[in-house]
Amino acid sequence: MNPMSPMNQTPQTQIAQLLEQGLFHHRRGEFAPAMERYVEVLKRDPQNADALYYSAVIACAEGQYREGIDLARRSLTFRGRQARVHNLIGKALAEMNELKDALAAFDEALACDIKFAEAFTNRGNMLCDLGRYTEGLSSYDRALELEPIAANWLNRGTALEGLDRVDEAIESYDRAIALEPGVPLTYINRSHALLSAGRNEEALATAERAVEVGPSVPYAHLAKAQAQLALGQKEAALVAAERAIAVAPQLAKAHKARAAILDALGRAEEAKASREQAAGLA
Repeated sequence: MNPMSPMNQTPQTQIAQLLEQGLFHHRRGEFAPAMERYVEVLKRDPQNADALYYSAVIACAEGQYREGIDLARRSLTFRGRQARVHNLIGKALAEMNELKDALAAFDEALACDIKFAEAFTNRGNMLCDLGRYTEGLSSYDRALELEPIAANWLNRGTALEGLDRVDEAIESYDRAIALEPGVPLTYINRSHALLSAGRNEEALATAERAVEVGPSVPYAHLAKAQAQLALGQKEAALVAAERAIAVAPQLAKAHKARAAILDALGRAEEAKASREQAAGLA
């Protein structure tokens, strides 16, 4: 008989193999077969913290946030102090707009692992969403110390804008672009910051770059429209706003922008129709 056959394997070995099979499918985005393995593990070992965590990850990925939180908390019951589990709970709570509870979960994650860069980033996001930009900036700075990636520079710039430290925000966006030049959101944010600084020509050039790298991103076209309007290029701004609508017809903000530009052009009736359309989408 083959010594490696299932009949000769210990229950622990079989569980380990099922988990590994589940992770193989999970990494490939094949959630159904992954869940089949995790469920089988939990039939054999209902207290398996790893299977509970990975099941929670899939539940959250499929938008089942409450179920994901329940599974994650069960995992903590059987194995405490799991930073990744608290972090997952925080992300699920954030998706449900339960920001204070999400912040508490990220704090718990950091209590388990003070070098968990993603938890600092997520904590910063919650603090900024709550209007606590100074604390958010501190979290982003800590994330950057641990993981100096473009996304953290982008987040830092957003916090600095919230504090009206526009020149520093632009510098942060420049650092993000230097590391990862193909992210439309960085150019969009940089364009807004440049407008706030009164550097309208640069804002337009940056917005045009946003459109180049993200032609299907409606906010890139809206940033361009905003910069053109600031420069008095009303007709061109209208074209950009209409391009945003073409890309995302259900985006209320695009219709509002079109209405504002039409008002500036003295086309009141068309502006009214655009505002009504925006209201119907809000």
